[in-house]
Amino acid sequence: MPDTLGAPQKSQTDEHKEKYFSFQIKGWTNFDPMDKTLATIAERIEQGGGFLTLVEVAKTENDLAGIGDEEVRECFANILAAKRLVRTVHELPKNLIEELRLALTTEEDVVPKKTAASVANFPANDESGPRAKHWP
Repeated sequence: MPDTLGAPQKSQTDEHKEKYFSFQIKGWTNFDPMDKTLATIAERIEQGGGFLTLVEVAKTENDLAGIGDEEVRECFANILAAKRLVRTVHELPKNLIEELRLALTTEEDVVPKKTAASVANFPANDESGPRAKHWP
């Protein structure tokens, strides 16, 4: 049966063929970065409030399936699905488009924040161990 859409469509597995990098950043700041977003930390460093001392790529994967961390793999898969949805939103039924608009504007549907734990076990100042960072 011929393809009625006329344009070749990218398969889901092709979309997952991006390159992914696991990395670590080390640095020093003259402010406590724990209650700051990554964007705020970067901005404050750019303004002279700190220095990056190391950016290290720890691991590289050639596709999404190669990522060993299930939560990270799922997050990237969700991003890919959202990008597919944005590209094809005009093809959806109007009532589904309205449901999507409602979900995007409803504060009750906000995804809870994830917690990322420190990968290094270096105490800061007089603290006894690593602290967790809640990323937005």
